[in-house]
Amino acid sequence: MPLPEGWPSLPEVKTANWDYLKAASEQWPKIADQWVSAFTEIHEASKRPGGTDWEGPAADAVQASTDKDVFTVRGPAEQLREAGPVAGRGFGQQTSIQRLILSAVDDAHRDGFNVAPDYTVTDTKTSYDSASERDARQQAAKVHEDFIKYHVSHLVSGEHDIGRSITKATQGLDGLSFPEDAPGRGAASVDDHHTFKDAPGGAGDMSSGDIDGIDHANRQLLQSMLDEYSRLPDSQVKRDRLADIAGIQDALKTPDSHLIYIAKPDNPADMIPAATAIGDPFKADHVSVTVPGVSGATRHSIATMTREAEGLRREAQDIARKVGDSQNVSTIAWVGYQPPPNIGSLDTPFDDLAKAGAPKLESFLQNLDTASRNAGHTTALFGHSYGSLVSGIALKDGASSVVDNAVLYGSPGFEGTSPAKLGMNDHNFFVMSAPDDPIRPIGSLAPLHGWGADPNDVIAGPGERYRFTHLDTDAGWVSLGGEELYKTGASGHSQYGQDPLQRMTGFNLATILLNRPDLAVRVGPYH
Repeated sequence: MPLPEGWPSLPEVKTANWDYLKAASEQWPKIADQWVSAFTEIHEASKRPGGTDWEGPAADAVQASTDKDVFTVRGPAEQLREAGPVAGRGFGQQTSIQRLILSAVDDAHRDGFNVAPDYTVTDTKTSYDSASERDARQQAAKVHEDFIKYHVSHLVSGEHDIGRSITKATQGLDGLSFPEDAPGRGAASVDDHHTFKDAPGGAGDMSSGDIDGIDHANRQLLQSMLDEYSRLPDSQVKRDRLADIAGIQDALKTPDSHLIYIAKPDNPADMIPAATAIGDPFKADHVSVTVPGVSGATRHSIATMTREAEGLRREAQDIARKVGDSQNVSTIAWVGYQPPPNIGSLDTPFDDLAKAGAPKLESFLQNLDTASRNAGHTTALFGHSYGSLVSGIALKDGASSVVDNAVLYGSPGFEGTSPAKLGMNDHNFFVMSAPDDPIRPIGSLAPLHGWGADPNDVIAGPGERYRFTHLDTDAGWVSLGGEELYKTGASGHSQYGQDPLQRMTGFNLATILLNRPDLAVRVGPYH
């Protein structure tokens, strides 16, 4: 079967690399520093050539010219510095998608299928005990093939997107020149090869992977915003922004918490987006990112979410200790989008806010993955309520390339009719839904909203099952490391993330965070 135009074959995917993007991300900031340093040095030298003060009309002309050169080069240098992270994100995105494709191919092989260079999946079995077995194997082959091709399409579209982003980020740099014959002059090039040691890039920038530097820069911005908003005339806007800041400050009282992301809104009427981390997500073996739902604005949720993240981390570390796995875990509370203010809001039945928030979530996840200093880390995405809709859209639009596992809970829908439609599979995508969650019946309306299948849809027939793998929310016993542990249940819509050290939901989220879905407690349809 011929491949779609522009698609690489499977052997080409296996050998592909994007080292040139990684090199650019490391070299361009250093080149930018060298541009400014070189022209500054020339300007300073023009004042005392040979160590002697130079004065007079000729000196004034040369010094004015070199001063102008310093001013001229600063803009392109800053542009080149900003282009570095663009290349870095491209490297992280494409290598992550490549890993996902190859992992999906390995999954198909383990299930007894061949994958051709054009991604056609065929069964290695040549005979079947029954027609139903044959049909089931054919369906399984199709699921594998669709899943692999889905990510290949993202690899191809990602290549085009990166090209456009790099072109935009470096536009005009090839034309930068200094015609006078002076050291360090001539056409500037972004193709030089240098090395660059990452350093904190300012508030909101995670690219350095330096948790202390990132936290420090973000706390400085937080204080700056506090000073600025405190001077505003008394109004609801002022009260809301100061409440956002107070919520973040309260969150940072949690032990081992860090402010890894914050941004000053262009409009003071908009919420201050922020993200906190418990532990160091740039060095951790396992990282989780939790997305809030309705009423999840910064001032209402970040402090509580950060404390829950601390409890979830401790639960994960306790499980890891009992089963002999790595306890190097970090948990993140991401409040980076504007959610509906309450369940009765006119925004709640629509996905406009989710579609606006999903690209922000995807960008955060991609940047987090690129900044990680641990090449073997795993990332789990947890989305609650309306946040599950944001998470589903983000996964579908490409975040699945950097997400290893996902759990969506209390969900009204997440724009997927199968895990494969979100770039996931039955082994790494899960749903939690308490039997008495008032959102559960609302989920049945998901198809009418265009939000995909009902998260609690049941596939009827022999071996009745949920369309999406469900994890238990009820009270019960779990076996772990030779111990029997009792876990309490979650009820209603708000208890999924609460008391993670005691609840079944906390246990299940912790096992997924640890990339140990084999330890999670699954559940079949309720009757």
